[in-house]
Amino acid sequence: MKKLFFLLIIATVLASCSGTKDEYTLKGTITGVDTGMIYLQRYDIDQWINVDSVRLDKGQFTFKGKIGLPEMWHLSIPEKQVFVPVFVENARIRLEIYPDSLDKSTVTGSGSHTIYQQYVTINESINKRMEEVYKEWKKAREINDSATMKVTDSLSNELDLELKKQLVTFAKSNNKTVVSPYLIMRNSWQFELEDLQDIMAVMDTSLNGSQYMKTLNKRIEILKSVAVGQIAPDFTLNDTTGTPVPLSRFKGEVVLVDFWASWCGPCRAENPNVVKAFQMYKSSGFTILGCSFDQNREKWLKAIKDDNLTWTHVSDLKGWGNEAGKLYGINSIPANVLLDRDMKIIARNLRGEDLLKKLGELMGPPASAKKTAKKR
Repeated sequence: MKKLFFLLIIATVLASCSGTKDEYTLKGTITGVDTGMIYLQRYDIDQWINVDSVRLDKGQFTFKGKIGLPEMWHLSIPEKQVFVPVFVENARIRLEIYPDSLDKSTVTGSGSHTIYQQYVTINESINKRMEEVYKEWKKAREINDSATMKVTDSLSNELDLELKKQLVTFAKSNNKTVVSPYLIMRNSWQFELEDLQDIMAVMDTSLNGSQYMKTLNKRIEILKSVAVGQIAPDFTLNDTTGTPVPLSRFKGEVVLVDFWASWCGPCRAENPNVVKAFQMYKSSGFTILGCSFDQNREKWLKAIKDDNLTWTHVSDLKGWGNEAGKLYGINSIPANVLLDRDMKIIARNLRGEDLLKKLGELMGPPASAKKTAKKR
C-alpha cells in the first residue's frame, strides 16, 4: 500500500511538471487599469494576429495555452495604447505592467525573455547615445546646418556598426536560444548575404523549426537571387501616369534601380547625389528607375518634383509591401542595385561618391568632361 501511495505521489508530481512543460500560463497585473480588454498578439506576415483575449478583473489577467518553440508575442492594452513584449514559452510567466512607465514593467518565469532582456541591457548605453545623436541631427536639419548633419550622420553610422558587432557576438554566444535568430531577423536590414550565412552556420540545429530561422533562411535565398553577378529579376510596376513599366524595358542601358520614399529622410538627403550622377552620365547610356515605397500618391509626386528627379518612377503604393521591394529583399531604404547593359547586377547600395566612382569605372568620364577635353 505504501509503495502504491508513493507511486501515486510521483505520478502526480510528474503530471504537474509535464503540464508546466506543455503549456504556458501568463499571469499579470496592470497598474492603473482595472477593467477593459487585454489582447495577446503575435506579428505574422505584415499583420497582427490575436492569439487570445481576456477581460481584466481588477487589473489582473491570465492567459493559458500551448506553444512549440518560444516566440516573441505582445500584450496589447487598448486602454493605454501600449504594447508589452514578452517571450512566450511553456512555463509559468508573471508580468507586472506599468503602462505609464513601461521601463518599470517586469517579466519573470520566461528563460527566453530573461536572455532577451540581457541583450536589451547590453545595448542601453549605445541606444541612449543614438537618441542624442538623432536629436542633434534633427536640430541641425531645422536650421539647415549641413556641416553638423554630416558629422551626426557619420556618428550614427559608427554607432550602427557598433550595435551590429554586439548583436553578432551576442547571437553567436547564445546560439541555442530562439532569441538570437529573432534579434537577427529584427535587424536583418544590417546584414548582407555573407553576414547572414556566417551567423546561421553557428545556430544550433534545435532551432530549425523556429519561424525566425525559417524567415532568415528565406531571406538568404532571396539575397542569393539578387546578389552581385546575378541577372536582375524582372518586375513590372505602374509609373506616375498609371502605365505598366517592366524593368526589362531598360535592357541595353546601365540602370540604377533606386528604392526610396517621400517620407524617408535619408532617401531625400541622398537624392541630390543621385541627381548629380544622372546629370553627369545620362547622355552616356545611364538611367535610373525610381521605385517608391510610398502609399500616398500626392506626396510621392510632390517629392519627385521638389527633388528634381527627372527619370522614370514606379510604385504600387503599398509602402513596405512593395512587390519589387519584396523580390529584391529590401527592408531598409535608401537602397539600390546597379545593373549593366545585360541586366546583370554589378553593385548594390552605392551612395554619393561611391556611385560616381563606379559609373566612372563602367562608362569612363562623363560626356561633359569629354567635350571639355576635345576643346582643349
